[in-house]
Amino acid sequence: MHVPTVTGTNLSLFITETLRKWPNNVASDRVCTKPYTIEPSKPGEVPIHLEKGVTIFIPIYGLHHDYRYFPHPERFDPERFSDENKDKIVPYSYLPFGAGPRNCIGSRFALLETKAVFFHLLSHFEIVPISKTQIPLRINKKSFSFISEDGFWLGLKKLSL
Repeated sequence: MHVPTVTGTNLSLFITETLRKWPNNVASDRVCTKPYTIEPSKPGEVPIHLEKGVTIFIPIYGLHHDYRYFPHPERFDPERFSDENKDKIVPYSYLPFGAGPRNCIGSRFALLETKAVFFHLLSHFEIVPISKTQIPLRINKKSFSFISEDGFWLGLKKLSL
């Protein structure tokens, strides 16, 4: 049996693209700390005036699935984050952990921990569908977070090395 090689690079690309398609949070919020005006970018638009203290919602899921920032957003394509392509990503369009001074303090640890778990798991097992596995996966539309309608059912097949 051939076991595909998993490197740190393609594992990182896989995790990054997974967080683009299914971010930890669908949105984030921030409080405006000073009055600000968003100027129109197209003819016919009006300026948007934000007052101090107003809560602003940032649609992370919407940004991650906007074809202007991620062509073919429905496709799972880890290569969009490769060294050759990462310069094409518009700043602040990829926000699984936020950005700037208020980004998630634990993001680096979370990514490292995820990589360690998958490296250990994939070095001993192949992840396989079982009879209860929902293909294609359907997200529960009544939930604000990403949960499956019928759960996440997978099997582990021990590798014979």
